[in-house]
Amino acid sequence: MQHTLTETRSREARMIWAARPKRAEILRTIGAPRETIRTPQGLLLAAQAAETKKAHDAACAGCPYTVDTCHECRYNGREFRDERFRNPLLSCIAPCAKYKTQQTQKRIARLMGEGGVGERFRSRSFATFRETPATKPAVDLCKRFCAAVKRDPKVPGLLLKGNCGTGKTHLAVAILRETAEAGIPGMFVVVPDLIAKMLASFDAKDGKAGALVETAKSVPLLVLDDLGAENPKPWVVELVYVLINHRYEHMLPTIITTNYDGTRIGTVFGKRVQSRLAEMTVPVNIRVEDYRMRGVTA
Repeated sequence: MQHTLTETRSREARMIWAARPKRAEILRTIGAPRETIRTPQGLLLAAQAAETKKAHDAACAGCPYTVDTCHECRYNGREFRDERFRNPLLSCIAPCAKYKTQQTQKRIARLMGEGGVGERFRSRSFATFRETPATKPAVDLCKRFCAAVKRDPKVPGLLLKGNCGTGKTHLAVAILRETAEAGIPGMFVVVPDLIAKMLASFDAKDGKAGALVETAKSVPLLVLDDLGAENPKPWVVELVYVLINHRYEHMLPTIITTNYDGTRIGTVFGKRVQSRLAEMTVPVNIRVEDYRMRGVTA
């Protein structure tokens, strides 16, 4: 043990000696003031942080991980969190946006329980969408939205309109997957399921209803799937207004899928919702036949 301790001290002494002529570069790398390296211990910690940051930045530039797998990255693991604790100067390494998104998505998934994106749609992406000349304009608009929201988190959302089986939900999930990879957390809500969950929460008095609403109000990107499919009671109309109005006022992008046009939405949810959706979303009309019914004869 004494031998190991001596080796460690010798290695640290060599690192301090090597770092002295590179002090200005080290400070630039970690973005720290000169006072940080006034002592040999401070210089050692700064040199270690700079070395780690360079390795991190190189690994990050060629990151092979997705939002689903980024917890496997060394820089998101417990060992590196322990390193951060031992060396406060490692705060120069910003938390991974993908990992933060993954943790937010997990929290939302726990909150939604069996809700959220169903098993059938979880693997849907732009790559798996069956694009045709008729759907290409809608696909292009969705891809342009993804590119825009990565640059500006307050861009208008989309109102995906079309009959059943035209790919609206597929495109909405594809948007969530694409933006999640850029570190933008999203929440997928099937409106009738949200209502059912809230009613169950009211009955159970578990407080989840309020948490669901607050999360849906504030999440960076929200998908409201199948808006207008239900025949809502007055409290549901008010709930939808509260959600839409909050996101409208805070300029948070929202993706809506619906079988109805703006007039029908206005009839069901009122002019207040219709007016706000007209300003906060770009309409995307998908006029194709139901892909589920292709080849089905009467």
